[in-house]
Amino acid sequence: MNKDYYIKPRGLSEASEQPIINVMERFLESLGIPTDFNQEEIIKVWEEITGDLIKKLTKKIYVYDKVLFVYVNAPALRSELMMVRGNICEKINNHFGKKVLKHIEIK
Repeated sequence: MNKDYYIKPRGLSEASEQPIINVMERFLESLGIPTDFNQEEIIKVWEEITGDLIKKLTKKIYVYDKVLFVYVNAPALRSELMMVRGNICEKINNHFGKKVLKHIEIK
């Protein structure tokens, strides 16, 4: 065996399996990419605040670059949501205790 090259045997704690989300979060954080929000949680809070009717009339919803994009079926609903989106954004940020959204885009 070459003395310059030695592989340290892994202990049990190092070799144990971990959920992929934990591995990805550590990887992203090591690159300096923040992982402090979860899109699913933000969408869940949106649905709690706005209710079942808006949930049923929503075609598509996602978060990108701290902006919540919501696509709705009804033009009248779109107009109503446009007027209150600032309030809803503030409520979502207050729920998390930090600024997870910059604003909400209704389409």
